[in-house]
Amino acid sequence: MRLPDALQGWLSAATGQMRWKRARPCAEQELRAHLEDQYGAFLEEGLDEVEAAERTVREMGDPVETGTRLDRAWRPAPDWFMLGLVLALAAVGMVLQYHLRQPWVAYMGISSSPLSMAGIYVIGVCCLLAAYFVDYTVLGKHIRLLYGLWCAVGALMVLETPFRQIISGANFYLRQWVWFFPLLFAGVLYANRGKGTSGVQLCLAALLPLWFFCLTAPATGAMIVMTVVCCALLAGAVWRGMFGGKRKGQLCLACAPLMALAAGAAMLIWRLPHLRNRLAVLFNPTLDREMSGYQGSVVWEALFGGVFPAESRQDALRLIDMEGANDFFLTAVKYRWGWLAFALVLGALLVLLVRGLTLAHRQSGLLARYVSFAVVLTLAGQTTAYVIQNLGFMAVAAYGLPLLSFGGTYLCQTMLLLGVLLSAHRTGKLQTGENPLIQRVS
Repeated sequence: MRLPDALQGWLSAATGQMRWKRARPCAEQELRAHLEDQYGAFLEEGLDEVEAAERTVREMGDPVETGTRLDRAWRPAPDWFMLGLVLALAAVGMVLQYHLRQPWVAYMGISSSPLSMAGIYVIGVCCLLAAYFVDYTVLGKHIRLLYGLWCAVGALMVLETPFRQIISGANFYLRQWVWFFPLLFAGVLYANRGKGTSGVQLCLAALLPLWFFCLTAPATGAMIVMTVVCCALLAGAVWRGMFGGKRKGQLCLACAPLMALAAGAAMLIWRLPHLRNRLAVLFNPTLDREMSGYQGSVVWEALFGGVFPAESRQDALRLIDMEGANDFFLTAVKYRWGWLAFALVLGALLVLLVRGLTLAHRQSGLLARYVSFAVVLTLAGQTTAYVIQNLGFMAVAAYGLPLLSFGGTYLCQTMLLLGVLLSAHRTGKLQTGENPLIQRVS
């Protein structure tokens, strides 16, 4: 229904009071529906158009007052606790990294200053804020373009281009790049909603480039973690009826990659004796303390002691001194400052992850919900793999401990992901047009 000029003027005056411009279309749509209902009711009572419009304006009240109340109701909802926790934990990580890196810096003869660490922190904060103020809904609106760009950039890192940098036998940039995939996968889920079993199949097909890049990098641990995360997101979407159709068959299909990975691993372990030996060493590194169980044995020595003879203990623990800020951050924290410091650091990170899961669970919009879960589950998977490694179980190489372990690129990547999470929480209600106060305001 086309509103008369009087009603259109009232609507513009009301929404013009709202300072959050992105919220105006949602509020305008809801107010327009109220105006149309009221105006139509007066017309049915026999009033002419001019009188019906005047009565509607009087019923709706002062547009400035209504708009002011809308402005108070429609405000971005930042989670200051989560934002402060992220900034504080990253700052603590910088301080601890600086102290833990000193043996490595002294051995390599390079310089490391508090100023350089502060610079890395500032860049990370800029990444957080950049993602925080970016509209996360682009993942739903332009997912094909973003997915294509992700694949194209990954291909450039595989081919002989300046983006391909091999360090210690691994593709450095590609191993960083693949970790943005779960965020894209949330957009893929959203784009295929309501498509039934074919939608689930398309989501699974989207995993193929991820597996290719992870095997090329190589990044086996990343492939396992992200496959688990993506299958969990897909299974959750199926369980909530997001695709429609028969859920049982779709659930089996969603879990098929995990079952295939488990079956393949079991078959390899059964057929290859050296893998069975490696599995035994995984759970008891001291069985092969000088070879494949060396790192695990050193971690056990740093955590519990009594693994190495006294005369070789310090030589063994040099690994923790050298890699304390990188692969064995938690182990080094315990070795330097005790179990209390270990528990405080890990506890703070767990609080952040639990808070992130809470924010994700509160989202009512589908896209905001799965974007949030994609970020939190990715960081939770990284944390789980890192903690397992820092307890001496060397299954696969862990990627890093979010906000804490060393790496400027890793910090920026983590900050970008957390910025997207906070952005989804801050503006997530716009996706569903929610405004519990609009009935009372109007």
